[in-house]
Amino acid sequence: MTISDDTIKKAVQRYHREYDRYLKLAARVAEICRSEIVEGNAIRAQVTSRAKSPKSLEGKLRRFAATGKKSISDVDAVFDQIRDLAAVRVATYEQRHEDQVVQLVCKRFNDASGQRPIHERKDKNRDDPNNFYRASHVEAFLTTADGVGTYANVMDVPCEVQVCSMMAHVWNEIEHDLGYKPAAGVLSDQERNFLGMLGQSVRMGDGTISSLFAETERRQREQGGAFTDVYDFVARLRGWFPGVDFGRNAGALFEALQPIRLVSPDSIRRLLVLPEPLTDAGRAALDAFSRRLEDRGDSRFTLDPNSSDLLLVLLLPKIGRHLHAPTTDSPTDGVARVPWFAERYPEAPAPMNPLAQAGKT
Repeated sequence: MTISDDTIKKAVQRYHREYDRYLKLAARVAEICRSEIVEGNAIRAQVTSRAKSPKSLEGKLRRFAATGKKSISDVDAVFDQIRDLAAVRVATYEQRHEDQVVQLVCKRFNDASGQRPIHERKDKNRDDPNNFYRASHVEAFLTTADGVGTYANVMDVPCEVQVCSMMAHVWNEIEHDLGYKPAAGVLSDQERNFLGMLGQSVRMGDGTISSLFAETERRQREQGGAFTDVYDFVARLRGWFPGVDFGRNAGALFEALQPIRLVSPDSIRRLLVLPEPLTDAGRAALDAFSRRLEDRGDSRFTLDPNSSDLLLVLLLPKIGRHLHAPTTDSPTDGVARVPWFAERYPEAPAPMNPLAQAGKT
């Protein structure tokens, strides 16, 4: 037998005792993905988390024992080989955001050695025209900065982060429940045909959703008044910075501008005397500020020249003193980065008051 009944029982008993750790880790990784990666970069996505239930772990181990798929010698080996006890899923509304989310996840978390993790991309349709599984998997560990207080005891525990489009998630889940864990034997030819039809519909759905949001963004660019949300903020200001992925880092900037009444394109534009497009001016300001930060040895955050940081650095001379530090004792990086830059910006002696300049919108 590849795994003994005694090992299964002891592993499940240990997992019952440690279950809260995995719940806590999954919830923390999900919150980072939601606030810093999804909301922080104005990406439409749903973030969910779970810790595998003890019953599910037992079922998985018993399937290994029955099929001989894995050889697991003892309880420690169970926890070394089963790497998805804590898991987070990021399901993007648009397929085009999958790779961006994966890159941000790999940048934000560590691997087991404290380095940047690598990801595994699975697109089984390339080799099997009837298999439409598509997702990226990252084995993520919290960083040293994350391991404070209650999270100190999960620093050595992996969390699997799966990234796929929402439409791909539909097919992945249905196929997994029917095919990977069949309740009543092997799938029939007709069931597989229906799965293939669903897979084709899912791929068409990805394209339809992208077209839908492209049209939504076009409509938002034409409307006036205050921004309705961060997606509206990105849609209506993106044209000021051609060739720039303006959604990157836009979430924190959008939130920082709300309390000082910079809530519409007009209110922001009054503070910028430069002609459009603003890309070159923004990059020049960003390069100069980045050099100052390097000279000072400040490296917690870095400015991204392919992001809404171009708007941030153009606004900092006017609004830097009005961007307040977070009130929470341990803010996420997404919340902290804008006031962090504001505190370090070499402002003019008498910066303009954006409250008076922007006026009412």
